[in-house]
Amino acid sequence: MARTVDTELLGLLSDGETWTGVRLAERLGVGLRTVRRAVARLRADGVILDADAGRGGGLRLARRTGVPRLRLEHDEAVGLLVALAVVESLGLPVLGTGLRPLRSKLATTFREQDRGSLGRLRRRILLGGPASPAVQATWEHPKGSAMSALQSAFVARGVVRFHYRDGSHRSSSRLVEPQYLLLNHPAWYLLGYDRHRAAGRTFRLDRIERVESTAETFQVRPAGSLSNDVQEWFQPL
Repeated sequence: MARTVDTELLGLLSDGETWTGVRLAERLGVGLRTVRRAVARLRADGVILDADAGRGGGLRLARRTGVPRLRLEHDEAVGLLVALAVVESLGLPVLGTGLRPLRSKLATTFREQDRGSLGRLRRRILLGGPASPAVQATWEHPKGSAMSALQSAFVARGVVRFHYRDGSHRSSSRLVEPQYLLLNHPAWYLLGYDRHRAAGRTFRLDRIERVESTAETFQVRPAGSLSNDVQEWFQPL
């Protein structure tokens, strides 16, 4: 978890923008103390950061240094592979060339017995058309801490418990098998099996909060058994 926060923090600081601690905490979905600890770890790893003094000061990656050699945890590498595949599938005309060779090179960093699982994982990510104007107008950036826990559970096929806020701002506790991810750009959805309701349910990722892993695992179910709309509107990655 700590290294995931460090990686996301470094990515934000590397864009040349000056960030306050409060903005970083909001963007990462963590507390200010967590941001301060992550900054300390980056500096201990040799990352040079410039800080502006004063109450309104900010933080940024120093121009005189580069980003240290990339170190990826297993779930981070999986996430990067999937992200590259999504961009490739969307047909990005600029900056999208050469993604397939890059994705292939990254896949070689996995053990041979793990590469088959990557294909199975990609088949659990389904792409549809653009989101409706109403969804685009209300879509928010999902909370980083919740998405980190959800990603780990999705890859490991682990049952999760989370709080879900519906369109009327009602909150409910859910025990869910995170079976599939659905993309209606820019909105992402989780298609899961709700253990309490014994049925398939679709959840907007920006409305998922406080994700907790459990010791239970699950078997992947056919997407059509969870939602009749999947086969008509979504295609595998």
